[in-house]
Amino acid sequence: MKEYTTAMQQKISQFMSRFSLRTIIISIVLLTTTISLILSTFYLQKYVVQNEYKHAKDKMSTIAKIFATDEQVKKALIQDKTSKDIQDLSLEVAKISNMDFIVVLDKKLIRLSHPNPDVIGKPFSDLDDARQALNGDAHFSQKKGVLGDGIRFFVPVKDDNNQIIGVICAGITLDTLQGEIHNLQAKITLILLIGLFVGIIGALISSTAIKRILLGLEPQDISRLVQENKWINDEINEGIIAVNDKKEITLINQAAHSLLSSIDSSFQLTMHQKIDERLFAAFFNHCFETQSKQTDQELLLHTTTLIATTSPITVNKVFNGAVITFRDQSEMYQLIHTLSGSQQYIEALRAQTHEFMNKTHVIMGLIEQKKYDLVQDYIQQISQDYQKEIGYVTELIHSPVIAGFILGKINEAQEQQVTLTLNPYSFLPDLKLDDTVHQVIQIVGNLLDNAIDATKEEMIKNVNLLITYEMEGNILIIEVIDSGCGIQTSDVEQLFQKGFSTKGMGRGYGLHAIYRIVNEHGGLIDITNNEDTGATVYIELPLKQKGGQNERSNY
Repeated sequence: MKEYTTAMQQKISQFMSRFSLRTIIISIVLLTTTISLILSTFYLQKYVVQNEYKHAKDKMSTIAKIFATDEQVKKALIQDKTSKDIQDLSLEVAKISNMDFIVVLDKKLIRLSHPNPDVIGKPFSDLDDARQALNGDAHFSQKKGVLGDGIRFFVPVKDDNNQIIGVICAGITLDTLQGEIHNLQAKITLILLIGLFVGIIGALISSTAIKRILLGLEPQDISRLVQENKWINDEINEGIIAVNDKKEITLINQAAHSLLSSIDSSFQLTMHQKIDERLFAAFFNHCFETQSKQTDQELLLHTTTLIATTSPITVNKVFNGAVITFRDQSEMYQLIHTLSGSQQYIEALRAQTHEFMNKTHVIMGLIEQKKYDLVQDYIQQISQDYQKEIGYVTELIHSPVIAGFILGKINEAQEQQVTLTLNPYSFLPDLKLDDTVHQVIQIVGNLLDNAIDATKEEMIKNVNLLITYEMEGNILIIEVIDSGCGIQTSDVEQLFQKGFSTKGMGRGYGLHAIYRIVNEHGGLIDITNNEDTGATVYIELPLKQKGGQNERSNY
């Protein structure tokens, strides 16, 4: 049964798809209007016929009774003779009251008046019918008379002694009655046709207005667009939620369901229901207050950081709600961190390669001059210096990756005539940092890059790096001190904002990335100017406490 119903619905849909929306609306309006008019016509015709018959009977009975009390009529009946005045009176009253005839009969049922003068003085055509009135019985009858089939009313005429002295017969022919009924029906039909015409005009206007509201789309186009829109929304990796001005959800895709459920299983979002107040406060509160767009804003939902863009929904310049697109950016930032760490590796290797090439050129020059003793002495000196440098770093930094990175940054700093020194109080065991090593490299790399940039234009070009590990709290401490120009007080509050930089356009992402990493670990950042010159950046990075807002950050 269900399959049959589905098949029928598909056939109806296919049939309806052949017609435009305007055609469908006009057809429906015409069909309903026509059916309503036809039913109304049958009812009204029946009502008109019944009402007209009743009205005619009421009129003829009233006229007959009034005519029966006229003194002139009584006088003629008492004298038992015809009178021109009675005939004239009967014709005049019949004309005024739209009656076809008023006949005055004496006790012998002889006509004293009639529309046809030839029958005056002759007996009534249906004596039995008229004789009932002589017996005091006022009554209606529908029979054929001199003027044809008609409805008539008989009423006795009484003298002052209440004795019956004659009969009054007032009536209307069926032809006259049918003519009046047809006239009324013609008026009703005209009104109904006007109603049908108004219905057609209304259908045209309504269909045009509906087409304009639907942007000229046909029903099948709307159905297809809705299905395509749902499919597209569910295929988008970003979560999408739209709410109206009543905070009711009007759109939510599968990605939004999945992401929010993974963050908090209590987030139950249902179409056309009000959004969870927690989500509204995080996602839409600012947009509802300002009715402005926010692009790539960072939202912290529980322990998950989302990157979201919120836009107001306006229709005809009226605020109707808001829509948000969002995505969990942890994977993206992990990729950014990895790439950033790789870039730091590349820079360190480049510096070491450049230094190695310089020394290779010296060796080649000495060989060409056949000064082999000097070559041997030079190589020994290089080896001693290198072993001393490597030994110093690796003795303090037991992580091979980080130690190699620091060595590369030392060589890179030397290329720019900057002295980069690893603080002798540094100590980092070979911890299993896993993915955190890339974040550490990114922090150290960005801090050293900023310190080198700050000092390379100064007379004294010194950068000091401290990396140490507090086993008790499982905290990594990173401190970079430079002899640069320091940081202006007005810039301190903005240093960690994405895109802010004192070095021009296209910069300002390094410190923001550092802040994000430290914030994810629940760490601490402190930036201060030194008493003499330069600045100090101090970072505490808990290695186990991932997630959570950094409430200790000090700018």
